[in-house]
Amino acid sequence: MSTAENNPTGTGGVATKIKVTRCFGEGNADTPAVLEVVVNQGDVPSADEILSFASIHGDFVCIPDRIFHQFEVILPPESRLEFLKDALLQVVHLEPEGSEGLSPYEVEDFIDALERARQKVLGGDDMP
Repeated sequence: MSTAENNPTGTGGVATKIKVTRCFGEGNADTPAVLEVVVNQGDVPSADEILSFASIHGDFVCIPDRIFHQFEVILPPESRLEFLKDALLQVVHLEPEGSEGLSPYEVEDFIDALERARQKVLGGDDMP
């Protein structure tokens, strides 16, 4: 699984980065996926609120690390990825206009790839 990230040039901040640190099924079928989401320091409080709210409805865990302006997202196989996708799209929209961060299309592609990986582990290889 690839990393969805983009680094700004000359902006002095960190554009949103999403990295898979562990994918579904590493170990066994019940192994959760673990993502690392890094945001610009100024966006941490808003991103924390967005991701924490989504985690309640999406059945996943979000652990904020405000010092390093990142979040660890733990996704059990039964988590609802549509809530994570919506939250990540909101986080990406926090970035200033013209920044070189992730596009909404990259976020959607990332979640689609994560869903395919989950379906493969759960035995549902018939997903398009």
